[in-house]
Amino acid sequence: MNSMNRTLVTVAVVFALVVSGLVAYVMVKKWHQRQMAAGRQQAQEECLEVIRKMEADLEDVRAQLASERLMRPGDDVYPTVFGTPPPGRDADALPVDCEKVAVQLTSFFNYLDGRSYLSARDLEGGSAGFFRDCAERLMADPPVNIAEMKDMFRLVKNVTHFYRVLGKDRLILVKDILAAEERVLEPAMAMFYAGIAECRQPLPGDGEPLPIERLYDYAGYFLNTLGGRSYLLRRESKLRMLVSYYAILIVDRANDEKFNQYGIDVRPYIDYLFYDISNQKGLAYRERYLTRLTALRDKYM
Repeated sequence: MNSMNRTLVTVAVVFALVVSGLVAYVMVKKWHQRQMAAGRQQAQEECLEVIRKMEADLEDVRAQLASERLMRPGDDVYPTVFGTPPPGRDADALPVDCEKVAVQLTSFFNYLDGRSYLSARDLEGGSAGFFRDCAERLMADPPVNIAEMKDMFRLVKNVTHFYRVLGKDRLILVKDILAAEERVLEPAMAMFYAGIAECRQPLPGDGEPLPIERLYDYAGYFLNTLGGRSYLLRRESKLRMLVSYYAILIVDRANDEKFNQYGIDVRPYIDYLFYDISNQKGLAYRERYLTRLTALRDKYM
């Protein structure tokens, strides 16, 4: 092969290599661009998914806050139900203003009497009469607090205590009231405790206050018996905590007045309830409860 032919072959080979390189470069560039586009698309989708999750979480938080706001009576609702301005979220003034509590009790029963689900039942004596009737039955037949496990009959009596004493129809109405008045449940229970246990006021229409010793029987029942604990465990957590809270306050009062005849030690119940309330959302007066429980924990250390 002469020099001219060799030169042509060399040029052809070099040209072929250059063309192949250019083709390879173009293909690699297009592949890289596709990969970059796919990566950007994936990153964008991941970002959108994170944003959607954050928006969903934000909506959950908003819904929870709205629910908690609804659970606490507003300034416009509280006076209508209780006849007095609303207390602060952490208010727990002692001594109790008993005149104010008496106004609240009367206003609360008037409010219940105006509720359609109660007025339609045509209760004798209205809502106050219904509460008095239930209270009289419960005070006359307290639960067993001693030797509950001695025999099956005592245990069954304790487990079925409210059904046995109040009967089916009264229990259904009590459940209806609790469900319909959930928004005012916390201040209503605070009012009843203040009026009945602190101020020793009778229910409207009654001549005598409820015996504190019978209230102590029920406090011990809820805190210290299998029947009472099993009853609370079947209830919604908020109601269970509130009943336990006021049961602890009644046993504390029994200690102060030297009639804790069953020797109930409230210390473990204070600790359990403090933990539960600390982790419970939706309690309007949670800070009030925790402050009072902290004081009781310090008292019994």
